This record gives sequence, structure tokens and C-alpha cells, in this order.
Amino acid sequence: MRKTLPPTKLALYGGMLLGFIMLESPIVMVANKVEPMIMGAPFLLVWNLGWWAFITALFLVAYLTNWGSGSASAPQRSR
Repeated sequence: MRKTLPPTKLALYGGMLLGFIMLESPIVMVANKVEPMIMGAPFLLVWNLGWWAFITALFLVAYLTNWGSGSASAPQRSR
């Protein structure tokens, strides 16, 4: 039996995949020259920091929406 993913989980998985692909792809090396500077910082640094910020924000959204739990109302652990 095939299980379908809700649109929220599908969007989170797709965003994470996109972020990791953009971080690791060699496409950025085409534009990585000495000249492209963004506010005084090299383009490659801004590219990496931007995608890491995107992925970090996406993981925060995923955490807040309980995307890894089986149900939306996962029981909280008591300390």
C-alpha cells in the first residue's frame, strides 16, 4: 500500500533537497570570480551563508510543525 505525503511534508522535503543541492552543486563555481562582491563580501561566501540561512529557517519550521512525528499531536516527554 502506497502512503501519500501531506503537502506540508512534501514542501519541507522539497525545500531541504533544494537547499542541499544548491549548497553542494558546482553551478556556483561559474559565478565565483574575484569581481562579484555583495556588500563587500565575496559571492561564494554570501551564496553559502544565504543557503545555510534558508535551510536553518526551514528546519525551524519543520521542527515547529512536528514534521517527523507520526501524528500532528505527538506526545511530549516529561522531564
